[in-house]
Amino acid sequence: MRFFDCGVVIRRLPQRNQAFFVLLLVFLGVFDGTICGSEETGKMETLAQIYARLGREAQEAYQASRYSVLSRDYFARFTKDPDAKPNSDEVALEADWRIILSDKAHPLSETIARDLADFLYQRMELTLPIARASTEELTAGVEKAISLIDSGSGEESEAFSIAVHRNRVIICASSAEGTRNGVVRLVDTIGFRQAPLLTLGEQRYEPRLGVRLGVVPWMGSLRDVVFMGYNAISAGGASLYALSTSDAIPELKERRRPDSLAAIQKSVAAAQKYGLKTYVLLETRQRFPKDDPIFTAYPEIRGTPTWAADSEYVLCTEHPLVQRFLMESVEGLFRAAPGLDGVLFINGGEGFYHCYMRSFGAAKGRSSCPRCDAVGVDTVVANLSNNMAAAARRMNPKAEVLAWPYSAEHVWSSDRAQAGFIARLKPGAGVFTEIEKDEYVDKPEGVRKHLWDYSIDLIGPGERAKQQVIACKAVGTPIYMKSEPELAFEAPRLSHIPCMDRWADRAESLASCGADGAFVFPAFRPCYGNVTAELYKHFWWTPTPTKDEVLMNLARRVAGQAAGAHLRNAWKFVSEAVEWSPELPSYYTGPYYLGPAHPMCVSPTATLPEVFYGYYLFRAEETESEGLKTRPTFVTSPTGNVPVFGRFYRQMETLLSKAVAEIDAAEPLVQDRFRLMFDADCSAIRWFYHTARTEANFYESCQIRDTLLAFAAQAEKTQQEVEKNRALFERWKQVLSDEKANAETALPLAEADMRLDCYYGSDHTFPHIADMVRAKIHIVETEIAETLPAIARRCGF
Repeated sequence: MRFFDCGVVIRRLPQRNQAFFVLLLVFLGVFDGTICGSEETGKMETLAQIYARLGREAQEAYQASRYSVLSRDYFARFTKDPDAKPNSDEVALEADWRIILSDKAHPLSETIARDLADFLYQRMELTLPIARASTEELTAGVEKAISLIDSGSGEESEAFSIAVHRNRVIICASSAEGTRNGVVRLVDTIGFRQAPLLTLGEQRYEPRLGVRLGVVPWMGSLRDVVFMGYNAISAGGASLYALSTSDAIPELKERRRPDSLAAIQKSVAAAQKYGLKTYVLLETRQRFPKDDPIFTAYPEIRGTPTWAADSEYVLCTEHPLVQRFLMESVEGLFRAAPGLDGVLFINGGEGFYHCYMRSFGAAKGRSSCPRCDAVGVDTVVANLSNNMAAAARRMNPKAEVLAWPYSAEHVWSSDRAQAGFIARLKPGAGVFTEIEKDEYVDKPEGVRKHLWDYSIDLIGPGERAKQQVIACKAVGTPIYMKSEPELAFEAPRLSHIPCMDRWADRAESLASCGADGAFVFPAFRPCYGNVTAELYKHFWWTPTPTKDEVLMNLARRVAGQAAGAHLRNAWKFVSEAVEWSPELPSYYTGPYYLGPAHPMCVSPTATLPEVFYGYYLFRAEETESEGLKTRPTFVTSPTGNVPVFGRFYRQMETLLSKAVAEIDAAEPLVQDRFRLMFDADCSAIRWFYHTARTEANFYESCQIRDTLLAFAAQAEKTQQEVEKNRALFERWKQVLSDEKANAETALPLAEADMRLDCYYGSDHTFPHIADMVRAKIHIVETEIAETLPAIARRCGF
């Protein structure tokens, strides 16, 4: 979806903010990479043009990918078993059945009925007409019909029941949202059975989480969000200055972007068709130079300088005029978009500025703004939430304003849980937090892994999130947890990390940790609509099936009855492998990201081809005076406790090789109708294996390299030393030969799956991954044939 000229907005931002905004738009699903109508030139435009080109090329490449159908149409993942027969306790939906709605049905019930009919037609080869009947007839039961009963009682409950009789099926709920959820459950039930066959009986379902926010999959629709199991979406996001209609500070009118507001209005209205809750992400990243005209007109509203002495200033959120502007802007947003449920903003280390965020010259918990420093950090930050919440509730009495203290403990809060801030929140204000970030995971051999960003190693909630839940419950403040749907920085180049046991445990944790809801959205890239993204819903209702039941059903739906057990075993091995991941390395650098494309650096000072250099667009501000330049995407030496980390990566390789062996065993058993979903999942498993193998080989190779180069530099060498190092040299050749074979096996994967291609990195772009793999193979061949013999001669072998 593209609701407004994103390119215009991007170009008007400072260069250092462009990367964030593009990521935001990718997450929201509203940017197709097109930047229109500009004649601007210069470095900023160059960056914008790169984003535009990448956006267009990514759209085209993904459109051409066979896997894009999985995110363009959720129903595409379902297939019908042509040989399925009803068991004695099952009823078969047949061509003489109908879908029946009340003659007073809510429009949402009509929409979901059409979706059900489409699913049955598309995937089950069954055409059922939609008809109408009175509520009394529906309640009594219409034969050979799927009856959708929305009692219209006015209750907000999302609960529903499904009753399957010999000659009728009844989905009953007290609201249209409940009917919607019942149809989603019915589709999943039929999908698992791979036939329009339903088990006799009746069951009532209750939601475990009130808010379940997802994101529109890449090139998908709101229908896909609904059938993936979510009841809320982001309706967009922008600077509050862009969305504002307040005249409190006339000098800010020039920052208004009516198209941005129109986009949110359109998105909120579209979501209402499916009864989806909507939230908007707000920011005030664009700050003000010290001599900005706004400070000439109102010098007293100038807040703190940020980041550096010569940096820009924020508006002081404790000044009455600024408070009026913020409140009128929020109120205007809710007035302009009736039905908007809430807004979300980062108040921690970035995003929505206040005088304690990156305040230059002040210690953590203090501010360079005298007005705010006198008030105190927790009160100032809470006042920002409370004022915005009060404004939102003037238009929507149930509106929520959610503050996200992302990195607050590093910037302004001395308390990891921000309990003092939370204790000051008033009705309408809430908290949003990550389930795992900034925690540590202790592992064997003294490894202490820091989860500085999104991870699937720790299931969660972490200690910080637990404390935040307790603090919120103590004062009756709602709290929501974030999780990624597919990505984790254990292997961020994968389309998804298919450690399904861990994702299932994460889904259960989100439902049981005490949070009021879960926001499952990608922070760095689009959602591909993989199995991981739809998994959550199966654990978010009562009664809740067991993990093994859900995962086996999913494995059979993806791979078929015969191959499903092998895929299920593969998921277990991948889940176990993650436990041996020793670190989260730096963004997009080194073997954990490039995988089998990463060079082995046998000569650590050798100049590598340009194919191994790329653009880190999110760091473009560091080179603004010189224009954009490429940076190395590789590392020449491993990090951490090298011997221990090397053993960890070798253990990951071993476990992932078992996962690959399972999918190899499954391959000949997979029928054609399962091939798309199976290949989409196995591509990630195989690439993860090749990545871990590269990491293990790189760590071992570098240790041997450093030892032999040091030995080669010795003036005197004993024969005993020569023989000892000769064995090490032979092992080095084996490692490099294995890595060459690893890269050669991985190359067809890189060529076949654009989701693995780091060229389409959104906030970074490297040369195409297949080109990097080819170059790496050539380099390793040269290293084995020429570099190693030269080192051998220097060692006296």
